[in-house]
Amino acid sequence: MAFTLFDMHIGAHEKCGTINYGITSASSGTTSIEDRTESSAHADDQFRNGILYFLQSATTTIEGQFRRITAYDASSGQFSWTTALASSAPAGTVYGVATPEFNFTLMSQLSQAALRTLGPLVYVDRSMQSSANQKVYAMSTVIGRSRPFRIDLQGRTGSSVDDPGWIELYGWYIQPSAAGTAASIVFPRYLPSGRDVRMFYEADHTTVVASTALIDVRIHPELAILALTEKMYEYRNSRSRGAQEFDVQRWNDAKRQLAEARVRWPISRPKRKPDINVIGGEDMGGSFTPPWGGIE
Repeated sequence: MAFTLFDMHIGAHEKCGTINYGITSASSGTTSIEDRTESSAHADDQFRNGILYFLQSATTTIEGQFRRITAYDASSGQFSWTTALASSAPAGTVYGVATPEFNFTLMSQLSQAALRTLGPLVYVDRSMQSSANQKVYAMSTVIGRSRPFRIDLQGRTGSSVDDPGWIELYGWYIQPSAAGTAASIVFPRYLPSGRDVRMFYEADHTTVVASTALIDVRIHPELAILALTEKMYEYRNSRSRGAQEFDVQRWNDAKRQLAEARVRWPISRPKRKPDINVIGGEDMGGSFTPPWGGIE
C-alpha cells in the first residue's frame, strides 16, 4: 500500500499526542462535517487553523484527504473548511482533528524538513542527448548542488528499455556557472551523436504538498514518521525555550528512536566510483576504459 504525506502526518501526530479521532454524526456538505458528540465539549473556534484528516468513509474518494479548519462551532460540533472535498462526508465517517499548535502550514514545512534530513536520495536524469562535435553540455536544472557521480552513454541507437547497452564514461568534469544557471559537463572527447546520456545524481526528496503525495518508496514509513516526530518536538522545544522538561525528554527520545530507525531501515544508495578509471596501458598490455577506448 502506498505511503503518503497524509500517513506521515497521522503517524507523527499520534506519537506527539496532538490528534483526536471522532465519527461524524450526520451527512454533511463538502466543506463541513458535524459530530454531535463534540457539541459543547469545546469552545468556539478552538480548532481553527488545525487540520482535519479523513481516515475511513463510505465515500472512499475523501479518504486520505486533509483540510485546514477555518471555523469550529461548539454548539453543533461542526468543523468547516474552504477547499471543498470531491464528495460530501456521510454519517459514520472516521476523522481526526489535529490541534492548531501544529497548523497546516507548519506541518507542511516540518514535513519537508524531515524528508531533507533523510536525504539526499539518488535519482537518474536521462534528458540529455549527445551531439556531433560537442564536448560541453549544459546539465539539466533538476541536478542541483550535488554533482553527478556516474554518467553512462547509450551504447547504440535504437536500444530497448530492457537492453539499453549503457557504457559508463570516465574523465569528465563539471564546469561551474553563475547562480541560477545550469552548470556544464565537459567530456574529454566527442561522443557519438544521437545517444541518450544517463546521469546519476543526489538530491533532496521531491517537495510534497498534497495529502496524497507519495513518499519515496526507498524510505521506510516508520523512518519518515520518526523524522517528522523529531522535527515536531524540536519546534515545540524551541518555542518554549526548553522550559518544558517533558518536551525535552520526548525530543531526546525522538532523536534516539530516529537514530535507531536509520540503522534498522537504511536507505539504499549506490557506491560512488572514481571519475577516472585507467587500467594499465597499451604498451603494458592493459586496456583503456571509455571514453578513451572504443564506444561504438
